[in-house]
Amino acid sequence: MSILSINDLALDLVARDFSFGHAPSNGGPTKTSRALAIIHLAAHDAYAKASGLLTAKLSGLPPLPAGVPVSQDSGESAIIGAALKACLALYPDEKLFIEHAGEALKVGTSKAAVDYGEIIAEAWLLARTGDGSEAPLDDRNYSKEPGFHRPDPIDPGQPQHGPNWGKVKPFVLSNVASDAPLLPPPKLNSKPYFDSFKEVIECGRANLPFRSAKFRQKAAIGIYWGYDGANRLGTPPRLYLQVVRAIDGFESFAYAQQVRILAACSAAMADAGIAAWHWKYVYKVWRPVVGIREADKDWGPTGKGDANPFRAAAKVAGDPFWLPLGAPRSNPYPGPSTGAGGANPTPNFPAYPSGHSTFGSACFGTAAKLIGKPLNKIKIKFVSDEFNGSTRDNTGAVRPKWEQSISLLEAIDQNEESRIFLGVHWRFDATGGAIVGDAIAKKAGAAF
Repeated sequence: MSILSINDLALDLVARDFSFGHAPSNGGPTKTSRALAIIHLAAHDAYAKASGLLTAKLSGLPPLPAGVPVSQDSGESAIIGAALKACLALYPDEKLFIEHAGEALKVGTSKAAVDYGEIIAEAWLLARTGDGSEAPLDDRNYSKEPGFHRPDPIDPGQPQHGPNWGKVKPFVLSNVASDAPLLPPPKLNSKPYFDSFKEVIECGRANLPFRSAKFRQKAAIGIYWGYDGANRLGTPPRLYLQVVRAIDGFESFAYAQQVRILAACSAAMADAGIAAWHWKYVYKVWRPVVGIREADKDWGPTGKGDANPFRAAAKVAGDPFWLPLGAPRSNPYPGPSTGAGGANPTPNFPAYPSGHSTFGSACFGTAAKLIGKPLNKIKIKFVSDEFNGSTRDNTGAVRPKWEQSISLLEAIDQNEESRIFLGVHWRFDATGGAIVGDAIAKKAGAAF
């Protein structure tokens, strides 16, 4: 089953890209999602043209060469060639690893069809050249005004990631602003902002040893859906494709359906990264770690605080010492004993909307549309790499294995709330991400 093997290879490359001190070829969830989309779309179109069972998404592709039959076997061989070519281009540091994997994948394939798949991959790589992804990823253009994103206090030199990513050419959307619109977040002086503040200051605090059983379970959910660029884990798009693979019966789906779903979900996530980062840098909302520490008057660069009357009336004070449970710094490399563990950080980009929420809603919503079932009727049995019985936390302790049997709707809900439970997002970030992700899923489901 070459498409599943190719998906395994792509997900391995994402994990390796963030492992053992390697400087990522596709840094952050933004570039990761783009890379996964190109790999799976090249595979999709190679299979479509060589098998005749799907419709290619890139126009102007050449037909199969004379003497190569349009067949399932040709399609599987073409997938191998397309995916390996794309992987080599996108993960050049992993050349030996990819070539070694390719040796096994090519056994029993048609060389002519494999070569044809390489041509399709080259067409996809060319089509994405100059798509805006080459723009600088980081800057340090921070505002000092209340409500605006600033560096994580435990990493004050932190650059902000992806200020230009919202300008990258989408894969499925025609225009982010019109196809996946998002209203502004609640104002700092509003009741919804206060409600979000009150929730996260309590349930997202870095006091795990002293939490009740209820809050420990929330923390576990937060970590379960992490994958914050950690060693051997990579970024959230890898997690969400793992979940798709864990859908009950997925590996028994028709081959063409597997190709279609993996390509559509990958394209949806690529657009989720583009759309989420577009809106993140339109609104530039601060993270809880800054908003809570600078909430009261006289705190923060301007001393203005958030001036929220509902917070004042309820006597809910800010906390200049507050820290979140944080994005899990799993499998610290080279290890906690060398000082490489440390506190769990807050991601280095604005809060609204949540990237996790946008990616998850877009991916799982797309899968549901192509499967043709409601989200609550699609079941998964899944072990997150954050809780697989071997991954270590930031102190070096091994986390136990935790397998969940839940619906895809429950997965969306947990994934959205997980970031609040880690203290790195407000409730309205999760809601905003779901709005954008749902809009992308509708487009992706219709496009495939």
